[in-house]
Amino acid sequence: MKRKFLINLFLFPISLLSVVFLQLNIANLISPSAVHATNWNAYDVSKKSGLRNLKNGNYQKAVEFFTKAINIYNRDSDSYYFRGEANQGLGNHNEAIADFKKSMTMDGIGYKANTNYMIGYSYIQLEDFDNALIHLNKAISIKSDKGGYYYSRGYVYLNQEKWDEALKDYEVAKVKYLKKKEKLDEYFYSEIGYVHYNLGSLKLAIDNYDKAIEINPKEGFFYSDKGDALYDLGKEDDACANYIKSSELGYEEIKDYLNSSDGDWCKK
Repeated sequence: MKRKFLINLFLFPISLLSVVFLQLNIANLISPSAVHATNWNAYDVSKKSGLRNLKNGNYQKAVEFFTKAINIYNRDSDSYYFRGEANQGLGNHNEAIADFKKSMTMDGIGYKANTNYMIGYSYIQLEDFDNALIHLNKAISIKSDKGGYYYSRGYVYLNQEKWDEALKDYEVAKVKYLKKKEKLDEYFYSEIGYVHYNLGSLKLAIDNYDKAIEINPKEGFFYSDKGDALYDLGKEDDACANYIKSSELGYEEIKDYLNSSDGDWCKK
C-alpha cells in the first residue's frame, strides 16, 4: 500500500528574494525628501551603517542601526522598509510585516509592488497563506513582469491545494524567469512536479522530479515524490527503488514508512 504523502513546506531563503533596493545607488537612498531630522549626522551615519550591515548579512546589527535612524527621524519610509528586510533575515516575520506596512503609509521610495511581495513572503513564512495571497495579488496587480511574484503565489495556491491556479502561476513564473535567462532551482521543479501529481499528470510529475534530482541528487524527498508517481503508474519496482534511495539519503518520513507494515511490499 502506498503511503499517504504530505508535502513539506519549503520556506524560501532570504537570498532568493528580489531585494531590489540594495541594487540601487545607496547614495540616492540616504536623503529622503525634506528630511528635518533633529540630528542629521547621527541619522545619516545610522542609516548608512544599517544598509552596509544589511548588504553583508549582519541582520541584527542592521536592525539596531535602522532603529536608531527611525528614533532620530521616524518619517523616512526607507528605514522601515530596510529594517523589515533585516527582520526577515532574522526570521522575525511579524516585525518585518509591521515595518513593511509602515513603510507603505509614508512618502519615500514607494516601491509598493516589491513591498507587498515582501509582506507576502513573510506571511508565507508564518504559514498564513490567506494574507500572503492578498499581498501577492497586490504585488502582481502593480507590477506583473516579476517571475518571483508568480512563483510565490503559485506556492501559496499549492499549499491551499488549488492545483489549477498553482500550475498556471508556476508556468507563468517559468516563462518570465527563462525570458530573463534566470535559472530555476530544484525546488521549483519539485513543487511543479507535485502540482502535476495532484492534477493526475503523473508523467509530467516524474519529468519535473527528474529535473529536480538532476540539479540536486542528494535531496531525499525528491526520490520519495517520484516514487509516489511511479507507484500510481503501476511501476512498483521503480517506485520501491526510489523509496529506498530516499531512505538512504536520510528522508525520515519514507524511512519510517519502509520500516512499517505498510512498507512491507517494498521489502519483498
